[in-house]
Amino acid sequence: DGYDIKIFNSPEELDLKIKEKAKKKKSSLSRVIATYDWEYSSIHEPKDRWLKYWEVMVGKWHKPWNRELEKNFSKEEKKQIKGLAWAEQPQTIDEVGSTYTIQGFDLNYAGVILGKSVKYRDGKIVYDPSESSNGKATKKRTMEDGTKQNFAKELLKHEVRVLMTRGVNGLYIYACDDQLREALKKAAEQE
Repeated sequence: DGYDIKIFNSPEELDLKIKEKAKKKKSSLSRVIATYDWEYSSIHEPKDRWLKYWEVMVGKWHKPWNRELEKNFSKEEKKQIKGLAWAEQPQTIDEVGSTYTIQGFDLNYAGVILGKSVKYRDGKIVYDPSESSNGKATKKRTMEDGTKQNFAKELLKHEVRVLMTRGVNGLYIYACDDQLREALKKAAEQE
């Protein structure tokens, strides 16, 4: 009832739609966010010397991860965005947010890119920790008795849940996994 859900064939289409929404005053808090399936470090520079930023890359489409563009800001520019949430900063329309920058924050429209850690196989959504760059989610945890346990799949589910619940007025999705994208399209058509 008025909630807008769309599945996109490309990240370019999703990005354009989010930018279109962000230009309107009533939906200006619209951003692209993604699963943590692409490398990022707040401490180190990208390993590939051709890259200026840590980026989310899907085919030819790419965009810097959250907080990358502000590295080039002057002191005055940094002062202007100080105290603003990531999504409230104007430059972030040209970045991709992660669970860490968007958790607990509502957007008008969320454009979610589901990376390769989220797949669809044999009629089920499958979480693949080997495709995630989120070391905090994929590392084994030491339990009180000294044993190590892996909670990666559960933590990746939580990451997706956080991303998928950020849009108040709408949710736009691009899935990198072809089978997942097709399953989401079929599900959307049935609505």
